[in-house]
Amino acid sequence: MKVMLAQIAPKLGRLDDNLELHRRIIAEAWASGHDLVVFPELSLTGYLLRDHVPNVALAAEELTGLFGGLGDGRERPLEVVVGFVELGASYRCYNAAALLRLKPAQPPGRLAVHRKVHLPTYGMFDERRYFAPGRTFRAFQSGVLGRAGLLICEDLWHPSSAYVLSVDGPCNEGIQALIGMANSPARGVADTTHDTVANLETWRRLNGLYASLFGLVLLHCQRVGVEDSYVFTGGSEVLAPGGEVLARAPLFAEQLLSAELDIDSLVRWHRSVSPFTMADDLDVVRRELERVSVEAFR
Repeated sequence: MKVMLAQIAPKLGRLDDNLELHRRIIAEAWASGHDLVVFPELSLTGYLLRDHVPNVALAAEELTGLFGGLGDGRERPLEVVVGFVELGASYRCYNAAALLRLKPAQPPGRLAVHRKVHLPTYGMFDERRYFAPGRTFRAFQSGVLGRAGLLICEDLWHPSSAYVLSVDGPCNEGIQALIGMANSPARGVADTTHDTVANLETWRRLNGLYASLFGLVLLHCQRVGVEDSYVFTGGSEVLAPGGEVLARAPLFAEQLLSAELDIDSLVRWHRSVSPFTMADDLDVVRRELERVSVEAFR
């Protein structure tokens, strides 16, 4: 399996320009034999949209239609993960991501949509003012990754998000691949070495923890570029179960990061030597969370 993480610098609010860039990268990935392309959070719009959020919002059906007419003339499909502003049925806007399946001579298909649940509202972040929160974490079936999950930026800073996906499946076996998309501005530059920044070090620890703890392949796609005075870091990476870094993009520079991996073999080997499954204590966790919830609102 060949995957690409498209570490790009979207143009703020310029949906048409960003769509053209996406289509060009997808065509290149298809021609070079990739099976999956992952773009960053809000890759079609840029991040600091503020009052312009409704102007770039798309219904999921509209989004899917934007990616028709692509392909290299062969039958091999390509899956693509895109970040966008979703316009919901009640006209609320969501920070969302969609997994699309593209196949030559056929209309694009939509395999999954995730709406960001945890909307940060601290420091530079003010997402809850402009977006409605998602309400679910759902694993899905990918033709490339198998059973997989998708989280957006702040979702990954809440371990419960990854835990739910790790047990969401038949017999609570959960996912074997986790896609993370983010827009992370650089912080702590003065206190670190030339090849990292403080916020990225935290991301790397989080990614390694999830890959090791849940025994999964982790695809983490960051953006680069500047919006207002905020500089986005990059540093996208692909991790094997156990936390080994298989590929990593540079900081502050656009790159189409490519990695080849046999996901089934990687997950099977890791879980054979680390047989502990997070589902073992699922009943206990459910019971205790219900108890805590009841006591908190008593």
